[in-house]
Amino acid sequence: MAEFTVDTKLFRELGELLVGRDSTAVVELVKNSYDADATKVTILGTNLENPEKGSIIVEDDGIGMDVEDFEKGFLRIAGRTKNTTDRRSPWFKRRFTGEKGVGRLAAHKLARNLEIVSRKWNGAKRNLETGFPAGKGARATIDWDGVERLETLQQVAKSKSVATHELPQQELKGRPAGTRLILKKLRRAWSARTLDRFFREVITLTPPAALVEPLPKGLVEGRTILPVVNVRDAQREAGFKIEFAGEFLQREPDIPGSIESAAWVIEIDCGAEDRMLKLAVLPTKATRKEFPGAEAFQLKRKLDKDAPAVGFQARILQRQHTAWPAALAGIRMYYEGFRVLPYGDPSDDWLDLDRDYRSRGRGELGRLRRFSDWKLPDGDPNEALTLQGNKMWFGAVFLTRAHAGDLKMLVNREGFLPGPEFDFIGDMVRLGIDLQIRQNYSARMVLTQARKQEQERQRRAVPASPASQAPTSHLVNSMQSDAIGSLRQARAALARGDTDAVQQTISSVEKTLSSAKELIEEGASEATMYRVLASMGLEQAAFIHEVNALAILSQGIAQSLEGLAKSITDQKLSRRISAVAKDCRDIRDRLRRNAVYLADMTGIEGRRRRSKQPLLERFEKVLDFHKSSIEKRRIEIKTNIPANTKTPAMFPAEVSAVFNNLLSNAIKFAGENGLIKVSATTDDGELVVRFENTGDAVDLKIADRWFEPFRSSTSEVEESLGQGMGLGLTVTKSLLDEYGGGIQFVSPSRGFATAIEARIPTS
Repeated sequence: MAEFTVDTKLFRELGELLVGRDSTAVVELVKNSYDADATKVTILGTNLENPEKGSIIVEDDGIGMDVEDFEKGFLRIAGRTKNTTDRRSPWFKRRFTGEKGVGRLAAHKLARNLEIVSRKWNGAKRNLETGFPAGKGARATIDWDGVERLETLQQVAKSKSVATHELPQQELKGRPAGTRLILKKLRRAWSARTLDRFFREVITLTPPAALVEPLPKGLVEGRTILPVVNVRDAQREAGFKIEFAGEFLQREPDIPGSIESAAWVIEIDCGAEDRMLKLAVLPTKATRKEFPGAEAFQLKRKLDKDAPAVGFQARILQRQHTAWPAALAGIRMYYEGFRVLPYGDPSDDWLDLDRDYRSRGRGELGRLRRFSDWKLPDGDPNEALTLQGNKMWFGAVFLTRAHAGDLKMLVNREGFLPGPEFDFIGDMVRLGIDLQIRQNYSARMVLTQARKQEQERQRRAVPASPASQAPTSHLVNSMQSDAIGSLRQARAALARGDTDAVQQTISSVEKTLSSAKELIEEGASEATMYRVLASMGLEQAAFIHEVNALAILSQGIAQSLEGLAKSITDQKLSRRISAVAKDCRDIRDRLRRNAVYLADMTGIEGRRRRSKQPLLERFEKVLDFHKSSIEKRRIEIKTNIPANTKTPAMFPAEVSAVFNNLLSNAIKFAGENGLIKVSATTDDGELVVRFENTGDAVDLKIADRWFEPFRSSTSEVEESLGQGMGLGLTVTKSLLDEYGGGIQFVSPSRGFATAIEARIPTS
């Protein structure tokens, strides 16, 4: 009678087809533990660089197996039981995640020898502390090399390649149920590079807590649409934890649990049965502080009947200025709580975020045009410029078999088959991301427009204000006069009974007072900071007098020493005294330089009257003050400031302060034998002063932070430069804001590391 025979190489052929990577193999073994109602799985690696001595142990606290379970389950090829409808675990009623008997193939891929020790649950109630009580158990070994030396699987039963034994009672008594897989004689050595790749793939094997736990209180305003994320389909649950140990523990990266660094939160809840899509784009507290105009957007819409019947949930966190750690960056997919590779890998771009980032240009977000009838926020012609790649996103899409059963995995367990269901999920996730980009761009534009209005207001105040008064002071006084005048008009309108005119006048007064309040609050905030500086300079005049006195004293000592040197016949001693005399004259020159600069900066003339200042002359005075530091560091200064260039009407001390802060920073970061280039041009009604230096570069993505108070970028203490207090750029920005100008770091020219531009309106 003819019969089928199966070659023993079946395991190798199926393993290469169904289990692509080591991480995929580990995932399949962990899934087996999950299906066995385990709450904890430990993965231990030892001697991983030595295949002959190395081992991998996977141990859980699940319901375990006896000999019969092992033979009918683990040893049965392509068992039917796991493909039956809604098959669930016996205790927690988890929907099974393992399929097609891949577990044994995973063990085959990782090692040539497998030992299993399992204690089976006796059916009694589970103890909350110790787990399932055990009744009987099994010990089994599989020598995969021995199996493959045979010709057919029928010969395995008569060989010693596979052996099973019942566990004796002394190994069961008092011990809870559970299974231990010991994989020996590893298929290959695990190098440092192999381990790094392994952990990039499995560290997020189960979703990080930040993506499934309730959002921290106060992180976003209002209620979220996902107070509880549905990660798995289980009728009752006690949690599921994976721990790494041994050599795996040493390489486990630190994943931060906090999400406070996120700028925006996106949540999506798509119902499979009610076909209702809920989507929320929420700015975090930090974003609302940086961009007060940032607004949340929520969408609730019944999906069309022809939309694929697939349900899922998603939570995605976005950062603005810095990328997420490599272990977190990307948007992953989870099926019944287990990650589906390769989604979220650095090389995977399933949402086309990296592709769109590389090709971004001016224009609206093209994908959102498909939803033009969904009443979405209005777009902007430039919003596509703010697209970001995968590294700025940290998120997950959660799928369960109950709501996404039509999705089918590829045979190698890495990814889903293409189809309308998968495309629909990608479209809805990109919808949420693109809406975040639109809301974020809108918030930035609101702030940009407000800043432009503020600059224009300051520009108009400059020519209108007296030469002895700062523009902001004049602006506040003007607002006060306007408010008083409006109130008089309101009083007159009230007397004649014109209530409409009264209402209009009151609205005008409220707007004026609101603008004045912003200016006063900003001035009060700066005044607090400046009082700290002023408290150190109350005795400035006396200090300058003392400096001048020391300079005169140094000159007298130098003259005396020079006379003494001439009268001494000992030439060697004479030269030494002359050298000391030269040092005294150097001290005199430096003291006088400092005294002149301090008097120029803090004297009454520096703030008496605003006038057009000769730019080159002001810069050369500041340059002379820093002469010793420049010479000491052997820094070359290239100046390209036209001799006839003048500032708009400003106080002399203000121009000197701007140059001093920018030049001192450039000197600090240009480095030894560095180069600094200073230039000035007129561009579209603005005076543009540009400083460029070699040495340390500034990251333009986060450059704005250096204009915040007390953001010192150096702890260096240098003779004339001093130690940075973190106020130089803050003060400079405030001075330029006064005249409707601005300052920002820009892309440097070739050969330079950093460039910064200060702009001042000339008219």
